[in-house]
Amino acid sequence: MPTSQNIAPSDQRSPRPAPRRLPAAIGIALLLCLPTISIIWLYQATNPHLLSPGDPVPVLTARDLASNEIYRFSFKDTPAAVLFFSADCPHCQRELTNFDRLSRRFGERILFLAISLSGKKNTAELVNSDRLEVRTLLDEERTGQERFGVDVVPALFLIGNDETIVYSGSGEEPFTAREQLLIEFLNSVRSIHN
Repeated sequence: MPTSQNIAPSDQRSPRPAPRRLPAAIGIALLLCLPTISIIWLYQATNPHLLSPGDPVPVLTARDLASNEIYRFSFKDTPAAVLFFSADCPHCQRELTNFDRLSRRFGERILFLAISLSGKKNTAELVNSDRLEVRTLLDEERTGQERFGVDVVPALFLIGNDETIVYSGSGEEPFTAREQLLIEFLNSVRSIHN
Protein backbone atom coordinates (compact mmCIF):
# COMPACT_ATOMS: atom_id res chain seq x y z
CA MET A 1 0.00 0.00 0.00
CA PRO A 2 1.35 3.19 -1.02
CA THR A 3 2.01 5.73 1.68
CA SER A 4 2.67 9.33 1.14
CA GLN A 5 5.98 10.42 2.39
CA ASN A 6 7.51 13.80 2.31
CA ILE A 7 10.81 13.35 0.76
CA ALA A 8 13.20 16.21 1.19
CA PRO A 9 14.77 17.42 -1.98
CA SER A 10 18.36 16.49 -2.33
CA ASP A 11 20.78 18.71 -0.45
CA GLN A 12 22.98 19.28 -3.37
CA ARG A 13 24.25 22.77 -3.98
CA SER A 14 24.49 24.19 -7.40
CA PRO A 15 27.99 24.81 -8.66
CA ARG A 16 27.50 28.62 -8.63
CA PRO A 17 30.49 30.68 -7.54
CA ALA A 18 30.33 32.16 -4.04
CA PRO A 19 29.60 35.88 -3.85
CA ARG A 20 32.67 38.11 -3.57
CA ARG A 21 31.85 39.65 -0.24
CA LEU A 22 35.35 39.72 1.23
CA PRO A 23 36.85 42.32 -1.16
CA ALA A 24 33.76 44.51 -0.72
CA ALA A 25 34.01 44.24 3.07
CA ILE A 26 37.69 45.18 2.97
CA GLY A 27 36.90 48.15 0.75
CA ILE A 28 34.18 49.38 3.10
CA ALA A 29 36.44 48.94 6.15
CA LEU A 30 39.20 50.96 4.46
CA LEU A 31 36.72 53.63 3.47
CA LEU A 32 35.49 53.89 7.07
CA CYS A 33 39.06 54.02 8.45
CA LEU A 34 40.25 56.65 5.98
CA PRO A 35 39.16 59.67 8.07
CA THR A 36 40.94 58.30 11.16
CA ILE A 37 44.09 57.53 9.19
CA SER A 38 43.99 61.02 7.68
CA ILE A 39 43.62 62.68 11.08
CA ILE A 40 46.56 60.72 12.50
CA TRP A 41 48.70 61.55 9.48
CA LEU A 42 47.79 65.25 9.67
CA TYR A 43 48.49 65.36 13.41
CA GLN A 44 51.93 63.82 12.92
CA ALA A 45 52.68 66.10 9.99
CA THR A 46 51.56 69.34 11.66
CA ASN A 47 54.96 70.25 13.06
CA PRO A 48 57.49 68.33 10.95
CA HIS A 49 60.34 70.75 11.75
CA LEU A 50 59.74 70.96 15.50
CA LEU A 51 62.91 70.41 17.51
CA SER A 52 62.89 66.96 19.11
CA PRO A 53 64.15 65.60 22.43
CA GLY A 54 67.94 65.46 22.37
CA ASP A 55 68.30 68.36 19.93
CA PRO A 56 70.48 71.26 21.07
CA VAL A 57 68.57 74.38 22.04
CA PRO A 58 69.15 77.39 19.82
CA VAL A 59 69.81 80.80 21.32
CA LEU A 60 66.54 82.68 21.70
CA THR A 61 66.42 86.43 21.16
CA ALA A 62 63.14 88.22 21.89
CA ARG A 63 61.70 91.49 23.18
CA ASP A 64 60.30 91.53 26.71
CA LEU A 65 56.67 92.65 26.66
CA ALA A 66 56.87 94.44 30.01
CA SER A 67 60.23 96.22 29.74
CA ASN A 68 60.50 96.45 25.94
CA GLU A 69 64.15 95.33 26.24
CA ILE A 70 65.66 92.71 23.97
CA TYR A 71 66.93 89.59 25.75
CA ARG A 72 69.12 86.75 24.58
CA PHE A 73 68.59 83.38 26.29
CA SER A 74 71.13 80.57 26.03
CA PHE A 75 69.51 78.29 28.70
CA LYS A 76 72.86 77.29 30.14
CA ASP A 77 72.47 75.58 33.56
CA THR A 78 68.80 76.57 33.66
CA PRO A 79 65.90 74.18 33.19
CA ALA A 80 63.25 76.00 31.22
CA ALA A 81 59.71 75.75 29.86
CA VAL A 82 59.11 77.71 26.66
CA LEU A 83 55.65 78.13 25.16
CA PHE A 84 55.14 79.61 21.69
CA PHE A 85 51.63 80.99 21.20
CA SER A 86 49.48 83.31 19.12
CA ALA A 87 47.26 85.84 20.90
CA ASP A 88 44.25 85.21 18.66
CA CYS A 89 44.29 81.40 18.95
CA PRO A 90 41.68 80.04 21.44
CA HIS A 91 43.77 76.90 22.09
CA CYS A 92 46.80 79.09 22.78
CA GLN A 93 44.81 81.31 25.14
CA ARG A 94 43.77 78.34 27.27
CA GLU A 95 47.26 76.86 27.11
CA LEU A 96 48.78 80.21 28.12
CA THR A 97 46.44 80.47 31.12
CA ASN A 98 47.54 76.99 32.23
CA PHE A 99 51.19 77.90 31.56
CA ASP A 100 50.78 80.94 33.81
CA ARG A 101 49.33 78.76 36.60
CA LEU A 102 52.25 76.35 36.22
CA SER A 103 54.77 79.19 36.34
CA ARG A 104 53.29 80.31 39.66
CA ARG A 105 53.68 76.80 41.04
CA PHE A 106 57.07 75.81 39.59
CA GLY A 107 58.59 79.21 38.77
CA GLU A 108 61.25 79.02 41.48
CA ARG A 109 62.73 75.88 39.91
CA ILE A 110 62.11 76.40 36.19
CA LEU A 111 62.47 79.44 33.93
CA PHE A 112 59.10 80.00 32.23
CA LEU A 113 59.00 81.97 28.97
CA ALA A 114 55.85 82.59 26.93
CA ILE A 115 56.82 83.59 23.38
CA SER A 116 54.17 85.46 21.41
CA LEU A 117 54.08 85.23 17.64
CA SER A 118 51.53 88.08 17.58
CA GLY A 119 52.05 91.81 17.66
CA LYS A 120 52.70 93.78 20.83
CA LYS A 121 49.19 95.28 21.04
CA ASN A 122 47.30 91.97 20.75
CA THR A 123 49.71 90.22 23.11
CA ALA A 124 49.47 93.00 25.73
CA GLU A 125 45.66 92.94 25.56
CA LEU A 126 45.61 89.17 26.17
CA VAL A 127 48.15 89.29 29.00
CA ASN A 128 46.39 92.23 30.70
CA SER A 129 42.84 90.90 30.27
CA ASP A 130 43.76 87.54 31.82
CA ARG A 131 46.09 89.14 34.42
CA LEU A 132 48.89 86.79 33.43
CA GLU A 133 52.15 86.96 35.37
CA VAL A 134 54.31 84.63 33.29
CA ARG A 135 57.21 86.35 31.59
CA THR A 136 56.04 87.13 28.07
CA LEU A 137 58.31 87.88 25.13
CA LEU A 138 57.66 88.96 21.57
CA ASP A 139 59.23 87.06 18.69
CA GLU A 140 58.81 90.01 16.34
CA GLU A 141 61.17 88.79 13.65
CA ARG A 142 60.04 85.17 14.07
CA THR A 143 63.61 83.97 14.48
CA GLY A 144 62.70 81.94 17.58
CA GLN A 145 59.80 80.37 15.74
CA GLU A 146 62.10 79.43 12.89
CA ARG A 147 64.94 78.14 15.06
CA PHE A 148 62.62 76.00 17.20
CA GLY A 149 60.78 74.76 14.10
CA VAL A 150 57.35 75.93 15.23
CA ASP A 151 54.72 75.61 12.51
CA VAL A 152 51.71 74.98 14.78
CA VAL A 153 50.86 76.75 18.05
CA PRO A 154 50.67 76.30 20.93
CA ALA A 155 54.08 74.62 21.01
CA LEU A 156 55.76 73.69 24.28
CA PHE A 157 59.43 72.92 24.88
CA LEU A 158 61.09 71.69 28.07
CA ILE A 159 64.80 72.39 28.14
CA GLY A 160 67.27 70.58 30.38
CA ASN A 161 70.31 71.97 32.20
CA ASP A 162 72.53 70.61 29.43
CA GLU A 163 70.95 72.94 26.83
CA THR A 164 69.07 70.16 25.05
CA ILE A 165 65.38 69.68 24.37
CA VAL A 166 63.86 67.21 26.83
CA TYR A 167 60.28 67.51 25.55
CA SER A 168 58.62 69.13 22.54
CA GLY A 169 55.04 69.05 21.42
CA SER A 170 52.34 71.12 19.84
CA GLY A 171 48.65 71.41 20.57
CA GLU A 172 46.57 72.07 23.64
CA GLU A 173 46.74 69.76 26.66
CA PRO A 174 44.70 69.82 29.89
CA PHE A 175 46.25 71.46 32.94
CA THR A 176 46.66 68.16 34.81
CA ALA A 177 48.61 66.63 31.90
CA ARG A 178 50.95 69.64 31.76
CA GLU A 179 51.36 69.60 35.54
CA GLN A 180 52.31 65.92 35.50
CA LEU A 181 54.73 66.54 32.63
CA LEU A 182 56.48 69.28 34.62
CA ILE A 183 56.68 67.13 37.76
CA GLU A 184 58.34 64.35 35.74
CA PHE A 185 60.64 66.91 34.10
CA LEU A 186 61.71 68.30 37.49
CA ASN A 187 62.32 64.79 38.82
CA SER A 188 64.51 63.97 35.82
CA VAL A 189 66.48 67.21 36.18
CA ARG A 190 66.92 66.57 39.91
CA SER A 191 68.07 62.96 39.37
CA ILE A 192 70.72 64.09 36.87
CA HIS A 193 72.20 66.49 39.44
CA ASN A 194 72.21 63.97 42.33
